[in-house]
Amino acid sequence: MKIIIMGDIHADFGSLNQFLNKQKPDIVLQCGDFGWWPHRHGTEKITRNRRFDQYSIKPQSTKIYWCDGNHENHDDLQERVKAAPDGPIEIPVPGCFYMPRGSVLTLPDGRNVLFFGGAMSTDRDGRTEGDDWWAKEVPTVEDLDHARAQVAAHGGRVDIVISHTGPTRFLRKLPAKEINPARLMDPTVALLDTVLEEFQPRQWFFGHFHLHANGVDQGCAWQCLSGEGLGGTWWVELSS
Repeated sequence: MKIIIMGDIHADFGSLNQFLNKQKPDIVLQCGDFGWWPHRHGTEKITRNRRFDQYSIKPQSTKIYWCDGNHENHDDLQERVKAAPDGPIEIPVPGCFYMPRGSVLTLPDGRNVLFFGGAMSTDRDGRTEGDDWWAKEVPTVEDLDHARAQVAAHGGRVDIVISHTGPTRFLRKLPAKEINPARLMDPTVALLDTVLEEFQPRQWFFGHFHLHANGVDQGCAWQCLSGEGLGGTWWVELSS
């Protein structure tokens, strides 16, 4: 069983498809900023001379499970969550599933993975609400309560957390010169502090910062995965 953890993709589905075709993982767990922009489907994408195809992902035999980052269409995602709050929610691509905040996936080996996406955009003042920014990007206490209920329903155990940003303990270990201090004031970070304290996972993976770092805090081995341009250490294979 080959399980890959991925950092930010930002809708670079061409590179994602090349990766899947080469590595052929059984499962991908992705840390947000996946690139869920259905309102932009069929429009010209500025970075390439072609139209944006939201549904061009080709998982083949791979199952992809992703949490939301701050750069997703959160209005669309939350409408989908109303129909299936516990996830997984299969988007209009077979084998590709959105995992709502607080949802739990049990891996074939029995390990429980808690997904808790979302984060605050520090550049939101330069964005347009409803087009490339949504206030719903920031998780709520209700999302944390949902996580508590889902963890309880899965035996009260969390082995791995997949999130977009991370808890304060982890973020303070990232290179200070590359981190906007405002990101430490993100309300999402405080919620993830509680997730770390209450559930005491053994492993944690997040993205958001477009750099690679790792460490161990409170018995939890964590990794921040880069993702800008799908370069650097933007993926790792999950150890058994």
